[in-house]
Amino acid sequence: MRNKDLEILKVLAFLGFLGLWTFLVLAWTGSFVRAETLSKEYFREIFRRSVVKALPWPEEDIEVVRLSAEPVPLEVPEGVVEKIRLTDLPRPGSNTVLVDYLKDGRLVARVRILGYVEVRVPVVVLRHPVPRGAILSTADLAVEKRPLTRLPQDVLSSPEEAVGKRVRYGLPAGRPLRASQIEVPPVIRRNQIVKIVARSRFLTVIAKGQARQDGRPGEIIRVRNLSSKREIYARVVSPEIVEVTF
Repeated sequence: MRNKDLEILKVLAFLGFLGLWTFLVLAWTGSFVRAETLSKEYFREIFRRSVVKALPWPEEDIEVVRLSAEPVPLEVPEGVVEKIRLTDLPRPGSNTVLVDYLKDGRLVARVRILGYVEVRVPVVVLRHPVPRGAILSTADLAVEKRPLTRLPQDVLSSPEEAVGKRVRYGLPAGRPLRASQIEVPPVIRRNQIVKIVARSRFLTVIAKGQARQDGRPGEIIRVRNLSSKREIYARVVSPEIVEVTF
C-alpha cells in the first residue's frame, strides 16, 4: 500500500474516533436528546384544561374567542419538566397562562398563552318595547343567552325579579333588563285617603289621613292628619294603611 493511501486511512480513522468521542460526551452530559416540537394547538388544549374547565359554567356556553401563544412552535428536549401556572384566577375575559419547561431545575423555555374567554349566560330581555311606567308581566319578558363580558353588573337573570315591577322609563325590545331600570310600584298614591295607625306600647289610635306623596311598602312618607290638620311622617304598611310609632 502506498504511503498516500496510509495517510488517508489514518485521517479517516482519526475522524471516526473523534465522532465517537463527541457522541459519548454529549450522551454523558444529557445534551444529546431527541427534540419535540409543540404547536399552537398543543397550547390551546393547555389553556382549555387550565381555564375553561375551571370556570363554573357549562363548557358548551364557554368560547375561547382569541388565543395567542409565544413562542410557537416550540422545540423542547426530552426529559424536561412542564409546569403550568395561571397569573390570576380563571374568569371571563382575558386570562394568562405561563408554561415553563425545566431541565435539571433550570428554566430552558417559557411559553406565554394569552386567551380571551366569553361566556354566554341567561338574561331577561324585553319581548317588545315598553313605555315609561308600565307594570311588567311574564308576557313582556323572555330569557336569552348573552355574552357575559358585555353585560352590566345589575342585569337580571330571572323573570321573577321583574314581574310586577314598574319601568322607570321607556325601553326598546330585545334589550337586557337591569335592576336600575325598574322599581317596585307605589302602593299608596299622592292625595290618596289612608288610615293612620298610631301605636304605643299600651295604646293604638286610628285616624284618617291624606298621603302627601307616593309610597312603597316600608317607605316613610308625609301624611296629613285630617282631624288635626297636622302633617306627620308615617311608614307605609299596605295599600291603605300607614303606621306611626310613639
